[in-house]
Amino acid sequence: ILDPFAGSCATLLAASHITNTQSLQRPSDWPPTSSGCKAVGVEICHSGYVNRDDIVSDFETRGLPPPAAIIRGDSLSYEVRQRARDTIGGGPFDVVVCDPPYGIREAFQDDGNEDAISPLTQLMYAMGKDRSNGNPLLVRGGRLVSFIPVRAGETLSECLPELQAQEFAGLTIDGEGKEQVL
Repeated sequence: ILDPFAGSCATLLAASHITNTQSLQRPSDWPPTSSGCKAVGVEICHSGYVNRDDIVSDFETRGLPPPAAIIRGDSLSYEVRQRARDTIGGGPFDVVVCDPPYGIREAFQDDGNEDAISPLTQLMYAMGKDRSNGNPLLVRGGRLVSFIPVRAGETLSECLPELQAQEFAGLTIDGEGKEQVL
């Protein structure tokens, strides 16, 4: 599992809890000997914003193995995506799960630029480029699962990445999506 916008790795923590076969064992069985998944997080922020030691502690406190790597870098960079692939043996991921930045620090939505491209759309274009170059980020038949911020007065369908980006990445929307008011 790859989280290209990992932040505090809360999404990977939930994925590890769900997929880890060791999570049902007694605490005396620590450390786990195997994992239900191998996870990699990518986060652009330095440790002043995201404390990677605290992330590892969050996993250990719950008896879960931490991500195989927490890479500091921009997931839109080919080199960073390749480092993530190298962490799992060089191939593509089965699942990409993300909670992309909402524009708080990135200002892609709040700067008044109607032509600004969201981080998720940018990621899809990067995935498409990797796919075109024969080095896909996601296995064929894999899943990209993403949280998508929807503001009051907007609908989920108008907040989804543009169809061109989805098609370039080789992705199709599966199902109708779920909306949850926060």
